[in-house]
Amino acid sequence: MEKSDLDTEVLETRKLDYLKIFIIGTAGWALVLTKLMPLETTLLALAILSIAVFRRPLREAFPVPKHWFWVVLVVFVGLGILPVLFYWPLGESSLNLINHKLSSVVALLFVWVVFWQLRPSQDVIWWSMIFITLSVLFVIGYELYVLDDFDAIFTHRFGSLATPYVIRFGIYSNLFTVILLGGFIWAAKKGSWTVFVLILATLLSFIGSLVSDTRTAWAGLPEALIAWSFFYWLYLKRNGVVNMKRVIAFWLFFLVSFTAILFYFGDRVEKRWEAMTGDLYRYSEGAGSPGSVGTRLVLYKAGIQGFLEKPWTGVGEDNSISEQLRLTAPIMEEVYGLNKGVAYGHLHNQFIDDAFTRGIIGLGSFLITLAYLLFFFGRNVKRDKQKGVFSPWPLAGLLFVISSSISMLGEAWIHLSTGVLFYMFFVSLFVFLVYGKNGSDKTLSGLK
Repeated sequence: MEKSDLDTEVLETRKLDYLKIFIIGTAGWALVLTKLMPLETTLLALAILSIAVFRRPLREAFPVPKHWFWVVLVVFVGLGILPVLFYWPLGESSLNLINHKLSSVVALLFVWVVFWQLRPSQDVIWWSMIFITLSVLFVIGYELYVLDDFDAIFTHRFGSLATPYVIRFGIYSNLFTVILLGGFIWAAKKGSWTVFVLILATLLSFIGSLVSDTRTAWAGLPEALIAWSFFYWLYLKRNGVVNMKRVIAFWLFFLVSFTAILFYFGDRVEKRWEAMTGDLYRYSEGAGSPGSVGTRLVLYKAGIQGFLEKPWTGVGEDNSISEQLRLTAPIMEEVYGLNKGVAYGHLHNQFIDDAFTRGIIGLGSFLITLAYLLFFFGRNVKRDKQKGVFSPWPLAGLLFVISSSISMLGEAWIHLSTGVLFYMFFVSLFVFLVYGKNGSDKTLSGLK
């Protein structure tokens, strides 16, 4: 092949890679900016674009991680919907729950199309993640523009104008941080500028979690920092360091920047901590208003009581609000001396909410799905360690699931379709990445 032909081929490959990054990245932006971008329509348009441009035949779409498909279709969707069918006629809440569960299939099918048509390389995946993380910067910039007050960076809870909700924005931003922390081996192989860009993206996502004032998001970061630190320590122990000065320089830059961000936004963390301790004190003393944490504790207690009353099918999605009011009223009277009940669209705890509304069957649907993911990613982390392989995908998937689960202790964020789509998009992405890494699918051989 002549040099001019080779240069042309390389240029065409780069153009296609840019398109792949655009497709995956735009999907990520739509998952975050749900108040500004039509989510399902965007995913459909991107899937059609992928098929129209790359035109890979259907036979190349197989094999797929079939166990994950069965878990999503039978367990998460089928078993998750089953308890709703015990409460006829179905009301709006039940129909919404069915729609939300089916959203997981949309996310799974989109990821399938991505890997079937795009065959993304590691470069494409990591640059897509960096591109997706830029949505955090857009949210902050957009909301500062709307507020027309730069000082709002210190007081405003970001995420309310562009994303599903401020808490969700904080959780999403933190999960981006968890994922990006795993990209430094790849970045180091690409060069210093790539490492620098990855550090900036990681710090940006961390800022996003801070300016959302989301405590449930912050709780999901420490274990990721510990796990990735151990991962890199094993890597350096086995492979050594090519340039120690460069490693130390980047590490110091990251550490100093991370500390400076914490110092810069320290007041936010302190205020949220004080609010939490104050709520806990008033709950224990039975005085004052319940606050955010106190209300959650009341809802948790009511949710457990409702679950114990109807353990198999729960109180029903359509009866959730009325049952919350009935069960929380005596608890509020007992704890705070207030003669009123409280009710929300969910109980601010994914596990208790599933048990409360859909009983053992509904809770089992999510727990089995969660157990499969922990087993799948955990087994591959162990297998890689035994082989001396340092692929980030199994650990990234495992930490994503763990951090998500921790955040669900204070927020039922996959109760809505946007949350289900976000969660299923990323866990399916990591399942496909690990599946391709193991060589189980020839169409994903570019990931090795």
